[in-house]
Amino acid sequence: MSSVTKLRVGDEDFLVTSMIERCPKTMMLRELVKNGLEAACQAEAGQRVVEITSALIDGVRKLRIWNTGPGLNADELYRMCDIASSVGKMQGLDGNFGMGAKVATLPSNHLGVRYRSCRGGTVSEVTIGKRNGVYGRVLREGGPAGAVTDVTTEVREAGMDTTRDWTEVTLLGQRADQDTVAQPYGGNPRVLPGWVIRTLHHRFFRIGHGVRLMLGPDICAMPRMRHFVSLDQHMEQRFARSETVELPDGILVRFGYDPPHASVPGHNASFVDRLSPDASFVGLVHDDEFYDFRTAKRWTQEAPSFGIGFGARHLSVVVELPRSYPVLPEGYRQFLRYRNGSQDQVKVNDFAAMVRARRPAWVRDLVRSLSPDLDLLGDVNEQLQKLIGDLGLKRKRPKVRRPPAVPPVQGLAEAVAQADGTNTPQAAKPPAKPQVSLAAAEGSIVDMIEDTEVIPDFLLLRNEDEIADRNLTYRAARFYPDTHEVYVNLCFPSVTRLAAALAATAPNAVSADTAQAVAQTVAEHILVLRLGQALVYGLSKRDAEKGWTLPEKQQAVSSEVLTIVADNLFASMLDARLMFDQRLAETDRSPQGHVLAQD
Repeated sequence: MSSVTKLRVGDEDFLVTSMIERCPKTMMLRELVKNGLEAACQAEAGQRVVEITSALIDGVRKLRIWNTGPGLNADELYRMCDIASSVGKMQGLDGNFGMGAKVATLPSNHLGVRYRSCRGGTVSEVTIGKRNGVYGRVLREGGPAGAVTDVTTEVREAGMDTTRDWTEVTLLGQRADQDTVAQPYGGNPRVLPGWVIRTLHHRFFRIGHGVRLMLGPDICAMPRMRHFVSLDQHMEQRFARSETVELPDGILVRFGYDPPHASVPGHNASFVDRLSPDASFVGLVHDDEFYDFRTAKRWTQEAPSFGIGFGARHLSVVVELPRSYPVLPEGYRQFLRYRNGSQDQVKVNDFAAMVRARRPAWVRDLVRSLSPDLDLLGDVNEQLQKLIGDLGLKRKRPKVRRPPAVPPVQGLAEAVAQADGTNTPQAAKPPAKPQVSLAAAEGSIVDMIEDTEVIPDFLLLRNEDEIADRNLTYRAARFYPDTHEVYVNLCFPSVTRLAAALAATAPNAVSADTAQAVAQTVAEHILVLRLGQALVYGLSKRDAEKGWTLPEKQQAVSSEVLTIVADNLFASMLDARLMFDQRLAETDRSPQGHVLAQD
């Protein structure tokens, strides 16, 4: 085999600057805390601590991360400052080998990032920052010559312990007067109060190896140090119910239920204080860290794809990939990539169909119990089925879906078929561990099935919270292709307007309450019918060979198009009047004189 000559760096300053200034600023806290956790793991059991607190420097608060891991001497601290240098770590693309913290902190700390480390009773200090356009070690003014200085006396006089090893990092920011606890990025981007806790929850699913992560009073807005409770602990200890299910390839899915709080409106039962993250969420976890985390509306809008059509404010889902799964963190560890030819970005939605298929029975029952009454549909389904037949509308659907780079595995077809309703749901059984082939086709779809298009399931919303969860407060409907469901906002303004117009035409002999009730039912019926017709016509564009691009086909069934259709319900006023008069006549003929429910 022929040999090579190593590639060198021609412009070292440019390379260092490029690596630093391309790094996303918001990865800063992750990198600092991750380094602290890894260092603390090397301390004796019971002494493994990471603290996030503040330090006063010239009267200004600066963010400080401190850990009880092995300290560094002056030489090690000097070498540690170099990019891609690691002291006491194994270097490798799969690991967190040391360059991340420096690269992530320097874009927001030109004034400096101060490192102090205690080793054998001696405390050494070095500051790295940017001066005259160059990143490097900052020489201390008015002190001994050299980049690394001995500050043992100064530290002892400040009351700090030097009898055991520790290391701290203090963020000086861009200016001497910058409060890096409140605004770590100097206002670009701005952060809200509580940003440290929120960032920790959205990144670190689990804090392992017996390490205690402690938050100082300035961080948690409490009078004393508080222990950080990860979402792993939170689900296990504070949720009303939690269950973990195993999927193919060793993937674990945890379902958690956090019911409404009994006495605090707007919160779930797990709420204790401001440190309690009681909002529901979905997240993708690898090696104890979240790489795709969604909460609040970003979760409730996606929840139907995971089989949680209702109750998403109280149900959370965590998809945890095994360490052996064929994925790799990208360079700055913002997200994961598949180890396939195109290195697609890994999204939690890639696993939605598999999660939907393996929902425990109690989750299915809970979602079903929270679903509203669907009796309104009446003959809408019959009319839509006739329209589908007249159009000869067919569909090709995948019997099996899998994320990119994941091969077919035994049992997956049956699992996803359950999610599509083609099989009777069965209790999930842990599958045999398959061999993962990295040569598998990317995003493969197995066993396509062609059949007649079926009517989408209409899920009708009257509750303001459920409407907001689907981002439908100002929209009429949203269609979810993966589950073939359409959520309809029955509080849409055009429904109210049509109902009022119909009620005004009722004979004087009909009570106002009866007229309004019948008019509301008819207006809702017209809305659902018009949306259903628009959706069927939109779906018919899927097989158009000419004149429609893929984005245009997707837009044809979008929430925007459905909303525009719903804006003009008065176009169906003639049909609405005929139905209204018929319903009033049926009401008069009913023994109790009540509005008759639709068939």
